[in-house]
Amino acid sequence: WSSSRTVPQGVIPFKSGVIFTQRARVEAPLSTILPAGSSTELLLVLSLCSHRINNAFLFAVKSKKRKLQLGIQFVPGKIIVYVGHKRSVYFDYNVHDGQWHNMAINIRGQTVTLFTSCGKRRVHADLHYKKDEALDPHGSFLFGKINQHSVQFEGAICQFDIYPSAKAAHHYCKYLKKQCRQADTYRPNLPPLIPLLPRDPHASPSTPQHMEPSLQGLRNLTTAAPSL
Repeated sequence: WSSSRTVPQGVIPFKSGVIFTQRARVEAPLSTILPAGSSTELLLVLSLCSHRINNAFLFAVKSKKRKLQLGIQFVPGKIIVYVGHKRSVYFDYNVHDGQWHNMAINIRGQTVTLFTSCGKRRVHADLHYKKDEALDPHGSFLFGKINQHSVQFEGAICQFDIYPSAKAAHHYCKYLKKQCRQADTYRPNLPPLIPLLPRDPHASPSTPQHMEPSLQGLRNLTTAAPSL
């Protein structure tokens, strides 16, 4: 994250990444995030810390006709993954606890898998039916919400990377940036958006690994995304 890059409205850079505030308005053409012809079969590697409990989408990919093609929503106690129009699965997982979360979400065929604990824990969910279709190259990528009028995801993002291959899924921590493992020690010196919950005294940091380059990631939004 370079200070020389254009930062969208409502986004605050800090040492480990960026903070999305309630004022964030980040949208970009999908073609600046993923190459043409990309499908919904992919792997997401995420490192984030939610600052506010709500039902916001982490991101949404919408077609030119504004139909939801791909998205992740955080609701209290659950992660909901949307794949295609009106298709979704959910996982019992609480992102809204004030802690940093490193995870991977793999979409492959009719199965969505959530990986945590560097792949040691995994949970599968079946889409039951999934029509394979490419993402609309003329579509849009919205970060932190599903539309301009919905509630905004508020929190810190250290890493948001998209991989076209499932090979990284079981060992996603190899792709995790070093600073994302240490993000708790890099808390920005800024007034909190809301009081964060105390850190888990029993949590122990993981051993840093080298990150391999991803296809593209959230870093593109700091240069390509206009403020709405």
